Amino acid sequence: MKKITAAGFCICIALGLLFRPQLVKMKDAIEVNLFHPLSGVRIVLDPGHGGKDDGARADEAKEQTINLEIAKLTKAMLEEAGAFVTLTRDGAYDLASDGVSNRKRDDMKKRVNMINDKQIDLFISIHLNAYPSPAVRGTQVFFRKGDQGGEKLAKMIQNHFQEITKAKMVPKAGDYYILNETDKLGVLVECGFLSNPIDRKSLLQKDYQKKVANVLYVSIREYFQILDQ
Repeated sequence: MKKITAAGFCICIALGLLFRPQLVKMKDAIEVNLFHPLSGVRIVLDPGHGGKDDGARADEAKEQTINLEIAKLTKAMLEEAGAFVTLTRDGAYDLASDGVSNRKRDDMKKRVNMINDKQIDLFISIHLNAYPSPAVRGTQVFFRKGDQGGEKLAKMIQNHFQEITKAKMVPKAGDYYILNETDKLGVLVECGFLSNPIDRKSLLQKDYQKKVANVLYVSIREYFQILDQ
């Protein structure tokens, strides 16, 4: 065995310290990919309605309240995966300025501005539905006409929803202000019908709200995994 002099030993230590940070950084990068698959992805979640605008209502169920619960649950899942997430609202209020003549219009403009002004990768507008016939139920996802990325994401979300709802609705191009006026990849999700007793009962339950949030989370992960391939 060759003897190592004191000078040689010091050089070895120095080289070890020099290259150690690089090894740690590589290890950290691998862990980020494994445990934070959405690291660097920027998302806006838009819980529809708010304030005096409850949206759809049925008995004790208010759309604005359930929308926000789903959005908060989805946000937590996405952030755990490394995404940076912004909510257009985080309480029971709208975004309209005081004194405006049309609060709904001003509210929607501000939501659109939040989406367009931010450097984001996608947005999801979260809503609940209602229909004159209580027999109609299920989840439906809408995308901007001509937006191929939005259509792809809408199909992923719709497919995952079918696994838990068994409803046979299909994604569609939607004529919605928040889709028409934004220039980012995005979809609008009607997470169920409050006018349907089965949907309404489910949507009021925290466990089901978590299932809805998980569908949105899993679909977003799947979308970006396909982009990386």
